[in-house]
Amino acid sequence: MLVLSAENKVVVRILGEDYPITGSDDPAYISRVAKYVDSRMQEVARLSRSQARDKIAILTALSLASELLERTDNLEQNSSKQSSSLEGLLAQLDQALEPH
Repeated sequence: MLVLSAENKVVVRILGEDYPITGSDDPAYISRVAKYVDSRMQEVARLSRSQARDKIAILTALSLASELLERTDNLEQNSSKQSSSLEGLLAQLDQALEPH
């Protein structure tokens, strides 16, 4: 069975340049992502000594990757804590339900 996905074409502006983006996501979502990337790159450009686009892009990618990994680590820690809490509650429930 062949499944065809509808592709959306959106032109986004990042650091003053237009980029045509084709994807299956909603055009509003693609624009939202592009605006976020643009704002982050604008911020890095303001703080960077270099104004070279490739360096700004790499520094922005590193910053975003760092945030993603930090959030992933936090989610894993929270999940582990919740699992431990749930296991403790289940053990208490098992103990309370055991016949004396």
